[in-house]
Amino acid sequence: MNSKGRANSSSLFLLELILAILFFSIASAVCVQIFVKSHLLNKDARALNMAVTECSGMAELMTGPLNATDILGRISELYPDAVITENGCLVSIYYNRDMHPCTQDDSIYCMTLLFSTEGSLLTAHINMKDLQQDTCIYELTVRHQIPREVS
Repeated sequence: MNSKGRANSSSLFLLELILAILFFSIASAVCVQIFVKSHLLNKDARALNMAVTECSGMAELMTGPLNATDILGRISELYPDAVITENGCLVSIYYNRDMHPCTQDDSIYCMTLLFSTEGSLLTAHINMKDLQQDTCIYELTVRHQIPREVS
């Protein structure tokens, strides 16, 4: 009778141990999912912050008494790896993982500028895109009145 009591207590201890391991494994799986989700949200927020900064900087570049040709000259000076179409209406600037301008081969992000001029009004559509996920991170439309002396 004494050996039956030991068997019951050891099986009860084993069951308790199995339940504790099960509980901790479920809790750790939930914690890992939370950490992964927070990492992805942090990465997306960082990309959005950098995209807003770069697009706003490009919008600021267009202020002042400049026409489209002057703006394209400034862009080619500041971003030597920028790809400018022959008619100058489309500009693509490529960025690496750290949001530093780079060549198209090393790029993860791409900012495109689409220029159009109607009379003395210069309109630029600025778009920052994630090339790996093929998604738009941020876009901005800027309209700038070109003074008569410059246009």
